[in-house]
Amino acid sequence: MAEEKRRCMVCGKEKEMADTICDECKASIRGEALDKHKQIKKDAEREFRKEGVKPEK
Repeated sequence: MAEEKRRCMVCGKEKEMADTICDECKASIRGEALDKHKQIKKDAEREFRKEGVKPEK
């Protein structure tokens, strides 16, 4: 893939990139999604314990 100067759709900075979102913004978005996933899993396990079901790891 040839990289060309584009403007990131998230931060608006102009950089050399192949996609429409720069690598820094991609990493930030992935990190937020991972944190949210961990919180959802933790909440679900807490609810299972309340009901007396032991969650499988």
